[in-house]
Amino acid sequence: MSVKVIFVVLFFCGGVKFLNKVSCILWSFNIVLVVLFAIEIINGLKDPFAFQVSFLIFGTILIAIQIYFNFCRSSTAINEILKKDLISKNTISTLFTMIEVRDGYTGYHSSNVAKYAYQVAKSMKLSNEACKNIYIGCKLHDLGKIYIPEGILNKPGQLSEEEFLLLKEHPLRGYQVVSQIPVFENTCVPDIVLYHHERVDGKGYPKGLSKEEIPIEARIVAVCDAYDAMTTSRSYRNAMAPEQAIDIIKNNIGTQFDPTVTDHFLECFHIVNSKKNNSTIPSTSLRKTS
Repeated sequence: MSVKVIFVVLFFCGGVKFLNKVSCILWSFNIVLVVLFAIEIINGLKDPFAFQVSFLIFGTILIAIQIYFNFCRSSTAINEILKKDLISKNTISTLFTMIEVRDGYTGYHSSNVAKYAYQVAKSMKLSNEACKNIYIGCKLHDLGKIYIPEGILNKPGQLSEEEFLLLKEHPLRGYQVVSQIPVFENTCVPDIVLYHHERVDGKGYPKGLSKEEIPIEARIVAVCDAYDAMTTSRSYRNAMAPEQAIDIIKNNIGTQFDPTVTDHFLECFHIVNSKKNNSTIPSTSLRKTS
C-alpha cells in the first residue's frame, strides 16, 4: 500500500472521533504525515522507504508521548485515589483495633451501635455517604475511652463523682484525636465522637448543647448508643430486656432523645434486630459529606 493511501486512511480515521484517545493519536499521525509530505516535496525525496522510516520514528515518538499523557497520567491519578482510600481504611482499622485491644466490651458495643445507627440513618433517607460516615463515626465514638483507666471502665460498682467526671472526658479526648486526622476532615465523624452524649434538653455533655444545636448524626448515635448500653451486660449490671430498654427510651423522648430520630429508631427496631447477625457492613471508604 502506498504512503499516500495510508495517509488518506489515517486522515479519515482521525476525523472519526469515536474515542478521544484513538482520535488524538491518529490526528498526531496526520500532522506528522503532512510535515513529512511537505519535506518530500521541498527536498524532492523519491525514496518511499526513507519516508516510511521517518514516519515510523516520528510516529513512535508521538505514540509514546500520547500514551504517557492519556494513560500513564490517568493511571497515576487512579493510583493516588486508591492510595488515599487505602490510607483511610488503614486509619479507621488501626483506631478501631486500639479500642478493641484497650477494652473488648467497648469494641463490641461500638460495632452494635454502628449497625443500629446505619439503619436509622437509612430510614431517615440520609445520603449514602452520610450513612457510611455515621457508621464509621459509631465505630470510633468511644475512642476517648482508651485514655480512661481500666479500673474505672470495668469497675463492678457505682462510680464515684470524681470517677464519673473523669469518664465524661472521653468524648473530648476522642475528638482531640479524630479532629486532627485529615481523612475525617469535613465529615460527621468528629461531631459524632464529641457530641454523642449531648441531650436535646441541654443537660448532656461535654458542651450542654440542645435540640438542633446537636448535629443530626450525633442525635442518631445518642439513641442507638443508649439502647445498646442498656441491652448488653456490663461489669456493674446484667443486660436489660430489649422491651424494657425501649420503654425507657420512649419515656425520655424530648428530654434525652430527639423525637424524630427516636421515631425512626422505633420503626426500624425489629428490622435492625432481625438483621443484627446478617447485616451488610458498609464500606469504610470515607468521603466528604459537608
